[in-house]
Amino acid sequence: MTPEKLRRLETVVVVYTVVTLVIYLPLETYASIPYGLTNPFYLVDLVAMGLMAWGAWRSWQARPASSVSVMIAGYAWASANGWRATFDRVERMRAGSALDFGDIELVVVGGSTLLAIAMLVLLIFIATAARADA
Repeated sequence: MTPEKLRRLETVVVVYTVVTLVIYLPLETYASIPYGLTNPFYLVDLVAMGLMAWGAWRSWQARPASSVSVMIAGYAWASANGWRATFDRVERMRAGSALDFGDIELVVVGGSTLLAIAMLVLLIFIATAARADA
């Protein structure tokens, strides 16, 4: 893949990340209010959001060079936390407990986790391809 195509792909990831954060931050904050915004589960989400935002900003600032390392960290953090959160919900449902927001909660959390993992894989591809071109 040419450096120009890689850069365009990275730009798509940056835009996707910003759009995701515009949705993710207020929804996660709203869902976390009943538990308190100092709840460790909310704070770990804030770390992921902070890394993703910082990574998107760094990537944008690095132009025309590529810079995806911090976004990789953000998506890795979000993926790991999402994996934990998804299977926490699966276990609760298997034990017969209802989820706070119903079954759709598992769909949203699980789907978000799959998207974060996909973005992580894409970013690793971009980083590897950009390094090969350097």
